[in-house]
Amino acid sequence: MSQEQSPLTSGLRAVAEDDEHQGTSNAVGLRLLAEVQAIADARRRRMLIVSLSAAAALLVAALVPAWRWAQSTADGPQTPEGAVVTRELVTEFFPLTYSNVPARSGYVVRMQVPRAALASFGATAFSRDASPQVLADVVIGDDGLARAVRFVQVISDRGPAEAGHSGQEQTP
Repeated sequence: MSQEQSPLTSGLRAVAEDDEHQGTSNAVGLRLLAEVQAIADARRRRMLIVSLSAAAALLVAALVPAWRWAQSTADGPQTPEGAVVTRELVTEFFPLTYSNVPARSGYVVRMQVPRAALASFGATAFSRDASPQVLADVVIGDDGLARAVRFVQVISDRGPAEAGHSGQEQTP
């Protein structure tokens, strides 16, 4: 094998010697170098544009919620004159008979139940109200079995006009 490599090696050496004497002209080398630099400059510009675009998108994503929050707090919670604001007081959920039966999903149904139901769970939170019915949120499983109940009391606050305050002084 060394004899086969010898002619190959001598042939490669001859090609290398020929290449040493032949080279590119200075003009071709300068054009090639200028082209490589132009490609690198274009890549740097694209990366700068992408980076600045990403920074701008992050800035907008951070500032829009902050601006909306500032607008909502500056305006404050405004209630139109004469409007009624409602709040709900709720008890914790009380387990029912089938609360231990597994269910894959469920939903909450609001209904009116007799006041006696409230008393049967020992919940006395709404004892000031004398109505015969109370609101209840009942958790019902996908099988139709009631799992838990909580009791709800709706509290209404009247706006300025309803409470007798019109915001303007009245002249006799």
